[in-house]
Amino acid sequence: MESKTAYALALILLVLGIVVGYFAGGAGGGVQTVTVTKTVGGPGAQTVTVTKTVQAGGGAGLQGDVYVGALLPLTGVLSSFGENNQVALKLAEKEINEWLAARGENWRIKVFYEDTATDPKQALDKLQALHARGVKIFIGPMSSAAVKELKSYVDSNKLLVISQSSTSPALAIPNDMIYRFCPTDEFQGPAAAKALYDMGARYIVQVWRGDAWGDALTKAQEEAFKKLLQQNGEQGEVWGQSNGKGIKYDPQAAEFTAVASQLASAVQELVNKYGADKVGVYFVAFGEYVQFATAAAQYDILKKVHWVGSDGTALLGDVLTNEDVAKFAYETKFVSPIFGAPSPFQQRVAEAVKKELGRLPESYTYASYDALWAVALSLELVDSYDPVAVAKLLPSVVQRWMGATGTFELNENGDRAYSDYLFWMPVPTNGKYEWKLVGIYHWKTSTLTWEDWFLQLLGKG
Repeated sequence: MESKTAYALALILLVLGIVVGYFAGGAGGGVQTVTVTKTVGGPGAQTVTVTKTVQAGGGAGLQGDVYVGALLPLTGVLSSFGENNQVALKLAEKEINEWLAARGENWRIKVFYEDTATDPKQALDKLQALHARGVKIFIGPMSSAAVKELKSYVDSNKLLVISQSSTSPALAIPNDMIYRFCPTDEFQGPAAAKALYDMGARYIVQVWRGDAWGDALTKAQEEAFKKLLQQNGEQGEVWGQSNGKGIKYDPQAAEFTAVASQLASAVQELVNKYGADKVGVYFVAFGEYVQFATAAAQYDILKKVHWVGSDGTALLGDVLTNEDVAKFAYETKFVSPIFGAPSPFQQRVAEAVKKELGRLPESYTYASYDALWAVALSLELVDSYDPVAVAKLLPSVVQRWMGATGTFELNENGDRAYSDYLFWMPVPTNGKYEWKLVGIYHWKTSTLTWEDWFLQLLGKG
């Protein structure tokens, strides 16, 4: 295993241009350049030189504990994601503080972990409570509905929020204090559309949770699917928002008997007209998929068509702990996309989650890990607990440093500029179900590469 020192040095690619660009762009006043060279790790260790620029007369810089709030859904329908993210953030917190100690710095990262319960109002309440304690920089919340809820308060108080998983295009707004280390659903929608198209579906019934995220994602998927039909000169239809035939449910719903019955009727009508091989279900949900699938499994017609999910169900731990739900997902070829960018540093995060929780983490876990490191690196350069200054540096830092989600770009809205998507499905393996990678959507070419075994499962191999 690589040494902690080597790993930290690989993460910390801080170049003078980042800092010079920041101060030239708006800090004003005179600057003083301080070069600090540290050799850590014993004989044979590498030497890292970090050039740190601070304003002349800027004070003592960072001292003691520097606060970051983690707004995570540790309960509710995204609880398994929240648990994964907490493990990753604790790992990053530990590594960052070891690095700061090795550098001889006088400050440490202190993360406060708060449960949003997958509830937008509670996310705002927890953020305001932490702000009252002096916290100005936050990682999370995870849902777009929660980000939307706290956006006004964050912007007006000049706080910095980095969401690892808010993907609604409606929140892609330039010059605000919301950053997102994931791509928006302008990319996920076409990926899901392509998956349904490749699986043979030409008539789609959309089912989605009625919040900012669900509304935006189903719209993006519908537009992309219609475009595919037009490009290929084929007949088809999406029963969704535009024609009022889609099925939108209350995000607070806990029971889905009536919704499953409504879906079964819609699917039966389309199957009667076009055949089961031409019909598909696009299901946009969080952890309530477990309750929905339990209700849907009572209808044989819903097992005869293919289903595609979303990032809210990809690698969801609760699916694997319910054998009947996992079986239904496998029978319906329920594949769920989530953004993915391979990196050599993912393994240590995955191992930490696997050791503590016994499961493979979703991509947003890696994004959380990267968010805390990016904040720490930016704070080290700014040398001040200044959310606005940190926000200004983030786009430069993430382009010059490789984390668990690789090196990436933030666009003019502060969102991850682009990404491929990985499709996952529960598959029976050695007497139990496990999430398996079934395909990769390539955003540059709008193509999907499926695993051979999955194509054979579809009868297309």
